[in-house]
Amino acid sequence: MIRINLLAAERPTAKKKAAVAPGAFQAYLILALFVGGAILACAGAWWLKNSEIVELDTKIAAGKKRQAELQAIKAQVDQFLLKKRILDAKVKLIEQLKAQQSGPVHMLDEISKGLPDFVWLTDLTQQGNILNFKGESNGLTAVADFISNLQRSGWFPRVDLTQSTQNPAGVVSFGLQAEFRNAAPEANPAAPAAAAAKKP
Repeated sequence: MIRINLLAAERPTAKKKAAVAPGAFQAYLILALFVGGAILACAGAWWLKNSEIVELDTKIAAGKKRQAELQAIKAQVDQFLLKKRILDAKVKLIEQLKAQQSGPVHMLDEISKGLPDFVWLTDLTQQGNILNFKGESNGLTAVADFISNLQRSGWFPRVDLTQSTQNPAGVVSFGLQAEFRNAAPEANPAAPAAAAAKKP
């Protein structure tokens, strides 16, 4: 008896190619565009930040250069001020020396001009700007005139009678203490008045 197998034998079939869904391509394209946009955005942000950094570095370099220039100018100004202080100190010292040199001259000149007739000085001592006189006169009136003359000169703002004695012959021995103010004649308002008062 003949048997016929009507069922076809199973044959190995080739693997079917994986089919791509129609929406997958669009998804990949959108993903690629997103990634590309993100990369471009990051590159743009980096470029902007890099430009800002370069600009800031340029400004910092310019600021440092300007600071160095200002430091050099400040050093010159400080040196100039130092020289000016030294010069002012020298000028002040010279003025003081001139005043000290002219002081005794004015002092002796004013004392000589202030001495009235019949008044003689026997001793004169100086401690700083304080002068001590000792002298003799034919009367207290002449001593009072001497005190008034010294005060009117403007160089002796204070003159005090410290002692006075009269011997039997009528000669008065006196002592005076005066303060001498070393001022320039043009700065002393009393000097011109005193000079005018002495003119006949």
